[in-house]
Amino acid sequence: MVTKFTRKELERIGRTEEEIDLVLKYQKRFPIILDNEDNIEKFCIDARMLYKEIIQSDDMSHFSRWMKRAIKNYGFAENIDFSMISPIGRIKEFAKGGDTKSKTYTLSVDMAKQLAMIDKKESGFIARRYFIIMEQIVSDNKEWLEIRDPEKVEYKKMSEEVCNWCYRIWHRKAYRADYAVEADMLNLIVSGKTSQQLKSEYGVASNDLIRDYLKKEHNEELLFLEQQNQVLLLMDMGFTERKNMLTKMHEVKFKNAINTAVA
Repeated sequence: MVTKFTRKELERIGRTEEEIDLVLKYQKRFPIILDNEDNIEKFCIDARMLYKEIIQSDDMSHFSRWMKRAIKNYGFAENIDFSMISPIGRIKEFAKGGDTKSKTYTLSVDMAKQLAMIDKKESGFIARRYFIIMEQIVSDNKEWLEIRDPEKVEYKKMSEEVCNWCYRIWHRKAYRADYAVEADMLNLIVSGKTSQQLKSEYGVASNDLIRDYLKKEHNEELLFLEQQNQVLLLMDMGFTERKNMLTKMHEVKFKNAINTAVA
């Protein structure tokens, strides 16, 4: 699966503005392909595109010689460092009558990083930095999803318990306001801000989910509180009592842990 990250996705994993600008520019030329487990595919970089970027020209007359020399001098091996299978992006080029005679090399990210340094050009150094940053981004984004995905599940479970709690305590169905109050209780415990305040801070549209913009640590704390709130709801504990209990639980698990680590 070809993956291109949005600014929102890059911001929520803590990348700098300079890194975000670099990624948004270069991922159009060197899109990263992820497998079903969100890891980078073994071979995903088009060597021809990398060559063009390094020499800053569309002249491909020396590409084959350059590639063969690099393979010989640096000991790169087929099916270990590169593949002769065309990357997804070149299929369209062939369909439009592009070059179908030249060999197409699809590189591993590690080989691409090495090739980018061969000619000692600034363009190559920048491309190498992009590959390094993308490896970090893929890893960080995978960690973010490992928290956000179960957090979505636990929020749904908590909402079901809110509905059941309203029937038991108030003998009525839960209204949208009931769910909003519960969500904001957790937001206030974690950040001291409501959902609307967080959306304003992050510049999020009113119909978007704020938690899709939050950093991993923020969602991790919300995940914990959603799980604990379900237990308290099943105990038919009132809102104020639950809020006080969850605040204490959050402080013990997260704030005390931070203070201990610092000490």
